[in-house]
Amino acid sequence: MKYLISTAFLALASTVSAQDRPGNMRTFLFIGTSNSTAWEMQIANPGDRAASVKGGIEALGGELLSYYWGLGNGKNYITVSLPDDPTFIQAFYVSRLGDGLLDDYQMVELMSSADMAVALERVSEIKAVDDVK
Repeated sequence: MKYLISTAFLALASTVSAQDRPGNMRTFLFIGTSNSTAWEMQIANPGDRAASVKGGIEALGGELLSYYWGLGNGKNYITVSLPDDPTFIQAFYVSRLGDGLLDDYQMVELMSSADMAVALERVSEIKAVDDVK
């Protein structure tokens, strides 16, 4: 599973709102760039990486939301929903760092457009405190 998930992450933004996700799940975008070793492994064993990582992510209590490759940039974009457990989320991220298959790897927590609208509505709360100073 380590190889399957670590074949460089990256995914498109999820439109799942926090209220729509079951049981306190959080949505993340993983962006990765495979190194030459990873590319050699993938070329020698071509296949749908989304199908191969889905079971591993589900076994960890998560859900694979999307799995894409960037045309012309060699990057991998994966969105997953993970249980709301910061130590687990960090362990999930760190587990990819030592496998030697990635040149670059990022994890970004995503929020839905609906949640962003609520955040924008709350900007005035922050500005009100700033104005008091």
